[in-house]
Amino acid sequence: MALVVSAAGMSLAVRHSPLLTGVVIGVYVGATAVATIVLLSVVDGTFHPRLGRLVERSVGTDLRRVPGIHGVVSDVSFEHGNVDHVVLTSRGCLAVEVKSSFSRRRDLAKVADLAGKVTQTQYGAQRVQLLLHSRGVDVPVRPVLLFTGPGAPFMPPVVHYDDVTITCSTDPTTWLESAIHAGDQLDLDTARRAADELLAYREQRTDYEQARTQLRAEKPH
Repeated sequence: MALVVSAAGMSLAVRHSPLLTGVVIGVYVGATAVATIVLLSVVDGTFHPRLGRLVERSVGTDLRRVPGIHGVVSDVSFEHGNVDHVVLTSRGCLAVEVKSSFSRRRDLAKVADLAGKVTQTQYGAQRVQLLLHSRGVDVPVRPVLLFTGPGAPFMPPVVHYDDVTITCSTDPTTWLESAIHAGDQLDLDTARRAADELLAYREQRTDYEQARTQLRAEKPH
């Protein structure tokens, strides 16, 4: 309603110029359409997940630009969750869980279900390590929990919680070194094998999930 009233007022102000009137109406129609789409996505609960996926892709893009990284395999899905990014570096392998927050900022200790997020990150790293081991690639996988977004907690650049490296830095170079354990090494050949196995698994998992979805759709109610 506010957009309609504002558009009507602007149209009256420029009513003597058909061109300007058309421009004003076009701008406001576009703004109304965008606002409607955003509102509907908020109402049906898909806005924040979509925004979160955009943030996750942005983190993956940043990681791929860091010198010394052999590769990044994103969205490795398992039965009860997924690992956002598996990072293969010359110093070792990392499983990165991205948590985007758009609420009010608070201290790290006051983050809702912090222990659960840490456990999820540990579980993801363990699943990746077991997967690679089952396919003949034995490398330790270190868990990283990355908070991002305007609601990321107030905290130092890097915090260690059990064996999990927690950070809210958007610059991967500030936490990559801290997340790697002393003595961890990953040569290029092993990194390639790991990436190939992860990509093959991800493709198989996608085919499996699509087939299961199709089977459910075809099942009589």
